[in-house]
Amino acid sequence: MAHTAPTTADPLEQALARARGVLPDQGPIGVFIHHNTLHAFQHQPFHAGVQEGAALLGARPYPETATFRAWLRAGRIEPRDLDAELAALPGADDPLTVGLTRGALRRWLLVEALDEADEEGLAWLRRHRGVPGAPEALLAAAEARLRRAGGAPPRPAPTPRRHRDALLALGGEDIDVPVNAELVRLCASFLDQGHAAAALPRREEGFLRAVAGLAAGGFPMPAGCPGVAEDLRQAAGADPAQVVRDTLLALGVEDVGDYVLALALALPGWAGMFARLEAHPDERHGGPPTTLVEYLAVRLLLERRAAEQAARRLGAPLAWGALRTQVPTTLPPRPTVDAALLAQVAAVAGLDAAGIGALPDAALQELWAEVAAFPPVRRRQLWLEAYERRYRREILDALRALRERPHRGAASAPGGPRPRAQLIFCIDEREEAIRRALEEQDPALETFGAAGFFGLAIDYAGLDDHAPAAHCPVVVVPAHEVHEGAVAHDLPRHTARTAWRDGIKRVERALGGLSRSLTGGAGLSLAMGPLAGALAAARVFAPRSSLAARARFEASMAPAPTTRLSSLREGEVWTERGKALGFSLDEAADRVAGLLRNIGLVERFAPIVVVLGHGSTSLNNPHESAHDCGACGGRRGGANARLFADVANHPEVRRAVAARGVVIPEDTWFVGALHDTSDDGVTFYDLDVMPAEHAPAFVSAEAALEQARRESARERARRFDDLPLGVSADQALAHVQARASHLAQPRPEYGHCTNAIAVVGRRALTRGLHLDRRAFLISYDPSIDREDALLERILAAVGPVGAGISLEYYFSSVDNEVFGCGTKLPHNVTGLLGVMNGHQGDLRTGLPLQMVELHEPMRLLLIVEATPEALLAVAGRQAEVRELVVNRWVQLVSVHPETGAMAVFGDAGFEPYEPEPVELPVVERSVDWYGRSRDHLKPALVTAALRGGAS
Repeated sequence: MAHTAPTTADPLEQALARARGVLPDQGPIGVFIHHNTLHAFQHQPFHAGVQEGAALLGARPYPETATFRAWLRAGRIEPRDLDAELAALPGADDPLTVGLTRGALRRWLLVEALDEADEEGLAWLRRHRGVPGAPEALLAAAEARLRRAGGAPPRPAPTPRRHRDALLALGGEDIDVPVNAELVRLCASFLDQGHAAAALPRREEGFLRAVAGLAAGGFPMPAGCPGVAEDLRQAAGADPAQVVRDTLLALGVEDVGDYVLALALALPGWAGMFARLEAHPDERHGGPPTTLVEYLAVRLLLERRAAEQAARRLGAPLAWGALRTQVPTTLPPRPTVDAALLAQVAAVAGLDAAGIGALPDAALQELWAEVAAFPPVRRRQLWLEAYERRYRREILDALRALRERPHRGAASAPGGPRPRAQLIFCIDEREEAIRRALEEQDPALETFGAAGFFGLAIDYAGLDDHAPAAHCPVVVVPAHEVHEGAVAHDLPRHTARTAWRDGIKRVERALGGLSRSLTGGAGLSLAMGPLAGALAAARVFAPRSSLAARARFEASMAPAPTTRLSSLREGEVWTERGKALGFSLDEAADRVAGLLRNIGLVERFAPIVVVLGHGSTSLNNPHESAHDCGACGGRRGGANARLFADVANHPEVRRAVAARGVVIPEDTWFVGALHDTSDDGVTFYDLDVMPAEHAPAFVSAEAALEQARRESARERARRFDDLPLGVSADQALAHVQARASHLAQPRPEYGHCTNAIAVVGRRALTRGLHLDRRAFLISYDPSIDREDALLERILAAVGPVGAGISLEYYFSSVDNEVFGCGTKLPHNVTGLLGVMNGHQGDLRTGLPLQMVELHEPMRLLLIVEATPEALLAVAGRQAEVRELVVNRWVQLVSVHPETGAMAVFGDAGFEPYEPEPVELPVVERSVDWYGRSRDHLKPALVTAALRGGAS
């Protein structure tokens, strides 16, 4: 989202607006939507934003130095890239008194120095193994020299941000223990969306009044907050904002902004959910009215009483200003750490013990100043730049090598042979492998990539859905609803199926309630325990067959009816929610013509065009929707694909599309489908209405897709350690299907964990290049784009989506405990909102460890087939694209549509890039390249896919 500043002059309202921006913006986990974790800092340059945001949250902004050094040893970073980044820093050749140049000292700090060593750990290392790079004689001499100099300069202590920090620094108790424990219980009950057996009383009146009602009714309040029950009773009818102001005043807080933000970040998951549901009331699903200020009012009332008690026991003042002055402003000295640094620098500079002892005080001061000017966070910033530089060079050089091969066949030329089939996938990088597998089979197969909502922003209600849900990017508010309904002759079947399903749900609810009672739980355990155990065992030991058996049973008991979508409407038809039901003829034609132009499919239509949305299905996986389609708002894209095919096949829509300049031949038929990226299954829609004359072409396309999904599964399967390398395509497909249906599988799909690149342009830029499932592929033909209108539309839609996925994975990788949600193993689903560790804790946000284990954190490499001028013009008109590009939250590369000349956007604007000649590995089939490795792979040329052309 583009950054906006609050317009109010009220300090509390400004503080609340700031807190809403910084808090996690993750909605209920059922519709997990990837976004920039540090979205509140996106208006700043990338490094400034991540460093400020990470410091505020107590997180790491970059991978650890040890990780970067391991990548250097493994060749993932090359010395020349590190040297190029160092050379860009000022004063590299300036000599220092210790005998090194400034550049040499910086390089040593990057590659060799102990990074942020702690005093106790280094002292233990010295006693037992010795300090690397610092012989004992040099270390002793350094200690002696530092004692004469009075030690290294003092280090500033962290500034306390609220009472809890100051009390802890003074040796007091942690007031978050009683406060957080109580708040977690209250928040979970208040925000519950159907998981709890009973709702919190009076929650429809808001959080503050509901909690005050509990206090008034005698509900016990935590002993660590004496007197809070009376405070809550008095606040029952008060304005929550005034409660916050009064309590802050009682605590002596004058700087409202920083203090309120610190309060919100004490439990960022729960506070963030209050803020999210306040901004998106549609996500409450019938839950109570929710505001961040009410959450803070309750927290402050609890925290004030806890702070009073802790301060009284400590003999410290309660007033914030007076309390802060008692906190030390510097950290204890680290004599062993400082001596080790001096000894290691001396060893590199060739100084002996006598040389260390002879160093003047000015030389020591100079050394400390240089080290302070190049702190660990700055070093890791430079490491990241070097890492990205190496990968960027590898990809751009590969693109040039591909361009220089004479592989463009007649199939890609205007007027060339008609394609056998065309398949439109989502831009998702997980589709890169299946697209390549299709193209390896036959030069006459063409693939395209488009944002997976396919230009149709809708609120969609499936046959069994309780209410419509948005299937479009989160920044779009749909104006149309589309419903799935049973056809007339199948209405009796639909009615019977609905009654059967409703009956099953009533039984499940009754049994669930009974199981929570003392006698009922015991009785059900005796009566149904063996059956439940057998079913659980079947789910674990025979996941595929047990799930298939259940599906067959349900289909026999309640067969699904034939359905259609409410695609087109005649006249003005409005739903209960005030939206148009279906699209008018002109609206549908605009969207069909718009998407086809966006992807460059305006001529040479194949007999069959398959439009594939995507989603992910797995068992016992709370983060399942994080694997669904980001362009569909974290939902599955099958409905959008089905809808697009339905309207594109309509004769009147086609005539209207032709009037807009895109002529779809009469003998072309569109088929909607869904690709499940977890089990690599493909489901086709509405085949019963396909004219018989299109059946042979569809059967041919279906067979190609059947083989491609097996090859896609085989390429994915190499990442799973529990499957040997070199398996067949059929074995790999069976394996991924079993993973998706396994009750105890924590890694059903690695998802976006390899994402690194987004390519916007014609398929000829990348066809035949093995990109290791790391590339979002967005089809765009600059030759038909007048005034860059298509480019602007594409970048405005896919730029934030791709960047959001990339940045979510970046932050969840670099600090999984803060930005992510840690390992899945202790997670419990809470209130249908998200997960927390164990039975009580903060609501965890971000991605679990098992989803990011393979990810290499870097900024998205966005390569666009457009001139630098065109890209700058689009960025100037699109605020969010401008933030992402100008502030370098993505790496932008221009590829000239005619010459292929490349330019990389940097601090000084676009700078020409001269590719180096490279000999890429050449293989016949993709499996020949990936088949024996589990590691990330460099690009390779796949000759089977190079034989054909591409759009």
